[in-house]
Amino acid sequence: MTRWTIRRRITAGFGAVILIAVGLGIFSYSRLSGIDFLAQHIHTRSLPAVQFADGIKMICKGSSQAVYKHIASTDPQDQASLENLIKAGSVDNAVALAGLEKVTTSPQGRDLLEKLNVTRVAYLDFRKTVLAASRARTNSTAVYQTARTQMDPLCDQYLAAIEAMIDFNRTEAAQAAAGIRSAAGTAKLGILIGLGAAMLGGLAVAFVIIRSTTRVLDHVAGVLEEGSEQTALASSQVLTASQSLADGSSQQAASIEETSASLEEMSSMTQRNAENSQKANELTRQARDAAEKGAADMQSMGTAMLAIKNSSDDIAKIIKTIDEIAFQTNILALNAAVEAARAGEAGMGFAVVAEEVRSLAQRSAQAAKETEGKIQGAIGNTSQGVQISAKVAQTLDDILGRIRHVDELMAEVATASHEQSQGITQVNLAVGQMDKVTQANAASAEESAAASRELNTQAQRMEKAVGELLALLGGRNQRRLSEPSPLPPGGPLVATKTSARNALKFSPH
Repeated sequence: MTRWTIRRRITAGFGAVILIAVGLGIFSYSRLSGIDFLAQHIHTRSLPAVQFADGIKMICKGSSQAVYKHIASTDPQDQASLENLIKAGSVDNAVALAGLEKVTTSPQGRDLLEKLNVTRVAYLDFRKTVLAASRARTNSTAVYQTARTQMDPLCDQYLAAIEAMIDFNRTEAAQAAAGIRSAAGTAKLGILIGLGAAMLGGLAVAFVIIRSTTRVLDHVAGVLEEGSEQTALASSQVLTASQSLADGSSQQAASIEETSASLEEMSSMTQRNAENSQKANELTRQARDAAEKGAADMQSMGTAMLAIKNSSDDIAKIIKTIDEIAFQTNILALNAAVEAARAGEAGMGFAVVAEEVRSLAQRSAQAAKETEGKIQGAIGNTSQGVQISAKVAQTLDDILGRIRHVDELMAEVATASHEQSQGITQVNLAVGQMDKVTQANAASAEESAAASRELNTQAQRMEKAVGELLALLGGRNQRRLSEPSPLPPGGPLVATKTSARNALKFSPH
């Protein structure tokens, strides 16, 4: 039992008392049940049987007196009235006998009831004979003598049977009353013994429970006293730390608010940069379109220069053909002049014509040479123009490629600026959330400081409650609450944990 919990001890104590009370209750119930049975027997059996038997006895005596009045009477109406009275008594007697038969259940009582019925039948039969003789009025003296000598003995036997039934039921009632007195005495004694045992058992159990529980509570109160002192010191340190945390949180909230303002300015500047990058990207795209259009024009001009060069080549070929024709014409003119010289004067006109043709061929050849020289110069210039156009087209292609690259770079810069703006916006939102969280942390730190102050107050109240508990336990192991107990290494929190472990390891003996 030394290792039982308070619940088990109290349960065992009250269980023992309850068992004693239940045993006492069962004993009392059984005794009271016996008393109730005997009382019911007296109330429903013995007393009604005695009442019925007394009624039958009174009816029988009244009927006997009415019979003698009938014998002595000479008035027919009076005799008829007496006969009606006797018949009514017989009816009441039958009802009383039925009730007596109903309440009589024991074998002995049934035997007495049967004997009563036999004597009653014999008495009634002879009474009918006497009444018939009295009604005939032949000899009243003889009828009277018959009634006295023969009817009265039968009536006495009938009354004796009734008396026997009455005595039997009175005896049963007396026995039941004696049983009630005996059961009541036994119940009183048992109840007194049970109450004494319950009181002694309850006192013993209460003494054991109070003694063992007081020892445990004494130790627990000492542990709580030490824990309350250490809790008070710990709450003071927590209060100081919470106040410092609240101050730091307030400063951090102010710094984050300034950082949030700076980030908002950076966000606006980044937004302007992103807008300027979009504008530069648009201008670069327009320059790229213009460069692509110039490259297309240069390509068309190169095609035209090539066409001019081809035309110049064709003209050069035509001039060369003209030169060859002039050369052939000159030869023919020489041949014609030679032939005209051979012809003499007959060929003078032909010689003049040949001379003119030769002169024309020479001018044509000279013009063809000059034209060929100019055409060759034009072809050279055209070739140089084609080469320059090709170089310019190549340069424009290079410029277009660089512009395209610049366009791509500007697009990337614009995209990066846009993403950077979004990132700055997200950072600004994050800083705003951090600001809210920091403000919440500052509020929580303030609440923690208030809770620490409340904890300090509760620790002081617990110290007071422990003092009251120690006073309730008789002041055992009580120490002054104003003297703090020495703290083990590690501070008040470690001391509290050490005390908790000691309390858990404690087992009362």
